[in-house]
Order: sequence, then C-alpha cells, then structure tokens
Amino acid sequence: MGVSVAEYFGQRTDADARITPISDREATCPFSCGNVCKKLKSKNKPICSVRKPDGTLWIVCSERLCSTKKDIPLCQHQKDILLDIGKHIYNPSVTPRDLCVKREERLTVVEGTKYNADFIISLRDGRSQFSGPDKMVLEMQGGGETTNTGDLTEMIQAWEDNSQRTNEMLRAASNASTLETNAWRRQQEQFIVKGNIAMKTWKGYGIAFCVGTILFDYLKTKLASANLPDLKDYNWTLALIGIKEDVNAPIRPGPIPLCVDEERMLFTNYQTFVQALINQGEPSLDAFRGWFVDLEGNEVQIP
Repeated sequence: MGVSVAEYFGQRTDADARITPISDREATCPFSCGNVCKKLKSKNKPICSVRKPDGTLWIVCSERLCSTKKDIPLCQHQKDILLDIGKHIYNPSVTPRDLCVKREERLTVVEGTKYNADFIISLRDGRSQFSGPDKMVLEMQGGGETTNTGDLTEMIQAWEDNSQRTNEMLRAASNASTLETNAWRRQQEQFIVKGNIAMKTWKGYGIAFCVGTILFDYLKTKLASANLPDLKDYNWTLALIGIKEDVNAPIRPGPIPLCVDEERMLFTNYQTFVQALINQGEPSLDAFRGWFVDLEGNEVQIP
C-alpha cells in the first residue's frame, strides 16, 4: 500500500468539508502569498502533501512548508513557521520583531555556479543570551518526490471526473511511495556548499536545515554511527530541525497545521557534521581487484 493524498490545493482530505476540484490554471497558491500555484501552472495536479501508510506527512510541493518567493510581503503562514523555527533555534522568548529574514539571497561560489539561500535569518539585536549563531543560512526541505506520480495523477483525475466524488475517494491509497534517497542526495550538496559559505563569511555564522519528519529520520539513520555532539546550549554552528504535522490541533477544513518537532532537533558542529557525511563509506577491497575486461574485450585478473 502506497501514499495517499493528504492535501489537495491547501485543503486537508481528512476533514468533513467536501473538497472541490480546481481547474483554473491561474489559481492562487494557498501558501505563497498571491502567486499562482506552481503545480497548476505546470499542468500537474495541485497536491501539496501526501501521507505514508503510517500516517506520516511527506510534503511534495516546494512552496508548502515555507515559500521563499522574495519581493512580496510574508503571509501569515510563513510568519508562523519562521517564528516557530526562530523560537527553537534561538530562544522561546524571540518575538516577531526580533526575527529578520532575507529570501532567495544569492551566495557566491568559486566556480560560478549559482546558489541561493532559501533564507538568511538574523536577530535584530545580536545573540546576547542565546547559544549558537545569531546569523545563519536557513534551508527548507519538507519532503520531495514520489515514485509512480502517474498513478497519483490518474487517481485524482478519476476523482475530479466523478460527480459523486468524496474526500474519502481523494485520500485513497495509491501505488506511489516516497523517495527519501533523492531528497537526501540533494540535501548533501546544500549542507556542504551553503554551510561552508556561512562558515567562511564570518566567525560565528551558521546554517540550519528544516526538514520533514521522514527526511529527518532518514538522515539520522545515515549518520547513526557518527556520535555527533549535542551542542544545543553551547557554540553550535549547524542545526537540523524536524517539522511535523501538529497532531494536537483539531481537524478542520483547510491546510494541515505544521510545527517544529521537539523530539527531532539536532544542534551540533558544522565541521563534525560534514566529516560524518563523507565518512559513510567503508573500505571495499574486492571492488578494486579481481576480474576486469580490457578495451579489446579480454578478461584480465588483477590482484
């Protein structure tokens, strides 16, 4: 059994209010402050997030967690997410006035490749009583792709075409599944490049990654043997913040409420973290000896 649709165009599918299909390709995204829904614009179905069979949320749209579109005012959804994150990476006493952000800020790299930080986040008056950096790169990765997207598309099309459609039909299980591996591969480059830029820019700067529950657990499994130090109350330079569905909130029509997962937070040293990333392999002697084939097609045994 695969994933099911959790949110269709900003509407949770497990609420009682009947969801209406969206056909307008210019419909406004519920999460990006007046911009056209990127899924509809690309002629895809407006799926914001899906659920695994165990109920865990996996975000499938890059605008869903916290849109980074710049040059437009932050909407309340973005403000709420950013403030919740700020309270956890700095201190619960942080207020909206304390927290300042830039969006899609260009970062410089040697080879000329273009990198943008999702956010640059800073405290207005410095860190004073807070541990960790007062300025940092803040990256958002709630989830990623799924396999068998065509199956999800067909299911939603059938629901849209059915005059007797129900929310229960919309949230039926599909043959699609989450692709944690692809999301993790993309994140590794972000960790290394953007974190290094922050470290080089000024002593005391850092980087924080906000990731969905599934991706957080996947990453922790990958780095289980690293014994990363817990530096929450000290001079940490890298934070990994889990984002989850707020299951304590009542189920109401509209989007699924999100919040920081306090059981999935890691505050550690950037250099130690990167070292753990590159130390995942083990010696593989057999791969470098045995039977080879030369370019004339002859088998050659090399010790």
